[in-house]
Amino acid sequence: SLQPAERLNALCNVNWHLPKSGQALERLLQNPKEGDFWQADHIVAVAEGGGGCGLENLRTLCTPCHRIETQKLNHRLRLEGSSPSIFSSNTKATNMDIRTAFLRCKQNAYNSKTSANKRHN
Repeated sequence: SLQPAERLNALCNVNWHLPKSGQALERLLQNPKEGDFWQADHIVAVAEGGGGCGLENLRTLCTPCHRIETQKLNHRLRLEGSSPSIFSSNTKATNMDIRTAFLRCKQNAYNSKTSANKRHN
């Protein structure tokens, strides 16, 4: 694994957008977490029918690129009006990891199912 100085040098060499706060930068350099650099991305988004696909529908993107792809998806979904964003109005995509997004989608599906059952009773 890279030492903090080596990690900083590698990130600067690829023009990585470093955190603005000293505390966030220190954490990134000293104790990087899963999702800081790379994230899984569905090539065909789950919201656009890619949820039932296998590994061939997954790719690895750097975190900034994944953020951009997620923003594009949310824009497409808003334009189509077919599905609400998985991100609530007070939660930015840049602050949500894939597990949180998955759990939020799962909770939204449960809530939709529960409210549909209440309407039928």
